[in-house]
Amino acid sequence: MAELTDDVRQALEGKQFWSLATINPDGTPQNTVVWVQERDGKILVNTALGRKKPRNLEQNPNVALAWFDCENPYKAMSIQGRVVDSYTGDQAEADIDSAAKKYLDKDEYPWRQEGEQRISYLIEPTHISGH
Repeated sequence: MAELTDDVRQALEGKQFWSLATINPDGTPQNTVVWVQERDGKILVNTALGRKKPRNLEQNPNVALAWFDCENPYKAMSIQGRVVDSYTGDQAEADIDSAAKKYLDKDEYPWRQEGEQRISYLIEPTHISGH
């Protein structure tokens, strides 16, 4: 596991949007902009069941995350990692609300759909690079 440096933690704790790459069943890459949170040295990403990310991560837990500073695009980070845990239920619902508080300053995720079930993934970083 790659340790999260102070710079990486700072980027994860900010309101920066990250790009998450997963692998489609046919082997092609799939990329999505996501909200992230740091949790005990791992990176938390939340989505809804039925989307491409859960399908892809079920087949292949390897991911890549990337971010760059909009004010200084030469400041960027790339993280390779692997999903080591996932869960649904009350905690996944609380995770998306926590992300909404961080990114939108809203107590609850405002775009929740009726019947939607959230899933959270914990990503363990294996390689981190930045400049």
